[in-house]
Amino acid sequence: MTGTPQITIAQITDIHLFDDSGLTLKGIDTNSSFQAVLAAIANLEQQPDLLLVTGDLTQDGLNHSYQRLHHELSHLSIPAYCIPGNHDSAELVQNFLADMAAIDRRLVLGNWQILLLNSAVPGQVHGHLADATLQWLECQLEANPDLNTLIALHHPALAIDSEWMDMISLQNRDQFWQICDRYPQIKAVIAGHAHQDIDAFWQGKGSQQIRHLVTPSTCVQFAPQKNCFALDYERSPGFRLLYLYGDGRVETEVKRLPQGKFVPTR
Repeated sequence: MTGTPQITIAQITDIHLFDDSGLTLKGIDTNSSFQAVLAAIANLEQQPDLLLVTGDLTQDGLNHSYQRLHHELSHLSIPAYCIPGNHDSAELVQNFLADMAAIDRRLVLGNWQILLLNSAVPGQVHGHLADATLQWLECQLEANPDLNTLIALHHPALAIDSEWMDMISLQNRDQFWQICDRYPQIKAVIAGHAHQDIDAFWQGKGSQQIRHLVTPSTCVQFAPQKNCFALDYERSPGFRLLYLYGDGRVETEVKRLPQGKFVPTR
């Protein structure tokens, strides 16, 4: 890191908790891998200012799964905010996660605003930002031109060179980026859904570039740059740290669990 960040954020995503803590996803015990990631965050030398949980909170969308998630997050020493993914029920997220629910929600820390968007479509795997969400996004940007801005959503808003995943990512990405192109205070967009680490840039019509970051899952990983679904048998679950500076800079790193831990067997 260069200098001292104004804000440090931990991002976790795609937890896929089950109602039954013993169930597995593609051979991975999602509860155990989630617990291991939370422990890794708790053991950081410098604790983040907050935790963003960017969707697919549960695998089964059941009441008890959200209750278990709320129980775990409420024991952290930092505030947590959750947005739904395609495996979630936005209604249950709001009902069972209470103040942690962040569906089209704005947070302000220092001279940064964090805008958390709901890209989940009930009953669908792909993402879409509703007209009301896009209008809300533009209102926040228009009203706060002097605040550096980080946007969080579940579905990636850029193609990631993975044909099957690109088909189920954000469907109205052009509308999203048309709005972003009008507001130079946007510094980064973060997402999940793809179960892998992506660090790319969206290029606006002028000189504006916005960093687009996708974060690994806390459970199973997907192999990058594949035309069809494939698991990653090498990389462990992980999380992302974001360092936000007062001058608008964003630095980031992905931290993973020890090599080979919670990796599916072939």
